[in-house]
Amino acid sequence: MIMKTKMNFYKNILGGLFISAVAGMTTACDPLGVEPTTTVDEERFWENPQLARAYVNNFYMLFSEYGSGETFQSEQWSDNCQGNNEGDWDKYRQGEFNYREYDSFELPSVISTSWNSYYSNIRSIYVGINRINAASGLDEKVKNQLLGECHFFLAFAYFDMIKLRGVVPYVDKALNVTDETFLPLEKREVIFDNILGNLDKSIEFFEAADVPHTIGMVNKDVANGYKSRIALYAACAAEASAKNLHNSDLYKFEKNAKHYYELAYNAADEVKGYSLEPNYAYLFTSPEAHTSKESIWAVMFKEGQRSGFNPTAINGPDGMYYGCDDKFSANWDFRSGLFPTQDLVDAYLMQDENDKIWKNWWETSQMQALNVTKGADGEITGSGEGYRKMFENRDSRFYATVTYDGALMGENEKMHIIQTWIDDSDKDKEIVTSLKYSALHAGMRTMDNIKGVPVNRASAQTITSYYSRKYSQFNKYNTNGTINTTQKTTCYFNIRYAEILLNKAEAAYKLGKTDYKGLINQIRTRAGIGEYKGSDWWTEYKTQRRLEFAFECPGHRYWDLLRWGESEGKSTIDELNKPSRGLWISRKGIASEKVGENGYPAQPGDEGYFTPTFKTFVMTADVYNRVFNHARYYFMPYSNTLIHDYPQIKQNPGWDGYNYKN
Repeated sequence: MIMKTKMNFYKNILGGLFISAVAGMTTACDPLGVEPTTTVDEERFWENPQLARAYVNNFYMLFSEYGSGETFQSEQWSDNCQGNNEGDWDKYRQGEFNYREYDSFELPSVISTSWNSYYSNIRSIYVGINRINAASGLDEKVKNQLLGECHFFLAFAYFDMIKLRGVVPYVDKALNVTDETFLPLEKREVIFDNILGNLDKSIEFFEAADVPHTIGMVNKDVANGYKSRIALYAACAAEASAKNLHNSDLYKFEKNAKHYYELAYNAADEVKGYSLEPNYAYLFTSPEAHTSKESIWAVMFKEGQRSGFNPTAINGPDGMYYGCDDKFSANWDFRSGLFPTQDLVDAYLMQDENDKIWKNWWETSQMQALNVTKGADGEITGSGEGYRKMFENRDSRFYATVTYDGALMGENEKMHIIQTWIDDSDKDKEIVTSLKYSALHAGMRTMDNIKGVPVNRASAQTITSYYSRKYSQFNKYNTNGTINTTQKTTCYFNIRYAEILLNKAEAAYKLGKTDYKGLINQIRTRAGIGEYKGSDWWTEYKTQRRLEFAFECPGHRYWDLLRWGESEGKSTIDELNKPSRGLWISRKGIASEKVGENGYPAQPGDEGYFTPTFKTFVMTADVYNRVFNHARYYFMPYSNTLIHDYPQIKQNPGWDGYNYKN
């Protein structure tokens, strides 16, 4: 374990990256000026611009896993999404995180990347900085570009760590066997300042390099974008310090929040030459999305090579338990795991058909015509053959983010209707009979069974009535009618221009500037909902940020709720301290005559037909009940093992002497 003893990282870390860099570049003779061999003299390695580039390129691979891991993991922690509880999907940490069931002897299993890996990667970056600086044969522009990337990834790594831990030891050089590795935890303010300082260095190097931007590579705009993001986190941490939320000297700030809000505002203001993509859905469906004027740092994939970021495998439907059009059923043949909550769906406004005003969906005239009522418990009920009107005339982002009952899936070759209703007319019969009628697995999606926790294949089916849609796009149908589940080559975004606008808006609001209104309205206008007419701009800002980035890297919603909670000095975060909600849709089904296929909905005049009904509901099983009612929940605890091996580690506030189980 890093820092446990004085280890020879030089051999272990540099050697690994060194070999990786060389391996891909020594398969042919001459073009790089190196002989075809599996070994290259180290001094010659660093003097060669292609090999030095190959070494730095490894940093993109080291940190690529964070994009997908953070997105799916932290969205499930937030109120945007509810995950299932099946064993193989439990890696997304639903129960473990909600109930803080950490292992006191090992690192908490919610951490996707080990302590050792973080510091190993950081050391590799410092090695690169040192050797690139010392290389006399590298062109200055090349050196500056590479150094800009190195300093950016230093900031990236430390920011990722302190989001989870709050405070960590800060290493400012490549440690060797002769160095003291038992470093103390650094103050949170110092770590934030060092992170921001590395981004400033990164920006300076990029400016000095002055080379054309290569799509997918970090540059000055990426660094400024991340500076605006991280400075907002630092500002919230400074506000938490002023409120003494964490009651630890390590969490005390000397600088006030205004200092960091100004950094965030100015950094966002430096990002120029971009604009919002007019069609929001294009960003998540087009193979050319990375070329959009909104794209600042995109991660791209080749067809069939999305294992590092595969939303289809996380969010897609599964086999016969999924609905298709009324008379045809295809085998979708992939899994699901994360389901949008009713709370997220409710946040997307609907335009009233009569007065054209954007409202909560249940308040519109078209929904009132469906006998929609909101009960004393806050749940919404209604009935009518046209119940799918609840999904019409919504904020355009809704259709790019959520798959709902009646949604179309697939390309123009053949469109499938997604159905999440349940046949509730034969509830007294055996489940196997109901499977002939229901659009989804009746063994799970009944009101009685939803009170429990689905297991095995049942847990692949939506528990909220929704599936996530972002990035789950397919190329074509196979010749046998089944869907080709190979993902389009659509990128995902580490950062895009919409975030720059919203980061700047938040900083402007906190600084008392007036331009935040126009920035927020740019986001609303692109979504098709027009300018904000209300007065509660802070709530509106948080709503727009939630809707804009749902199910995107790096899982913004959860981390935003945490930093806003810190800034307000909250020990309880309401949005993270309540059960998830879903939607129950009941209608009569007609059995399919084909073996292994579900049925289709009955129409008026069919035997046993009844008017479809719907009701939002609270999911009562314990695993669906989010818990965030103590200030210690802001950060992960250090394991007993790590504290024992590394005695200079201090346990995070509220966890000292705790039994690690809520």
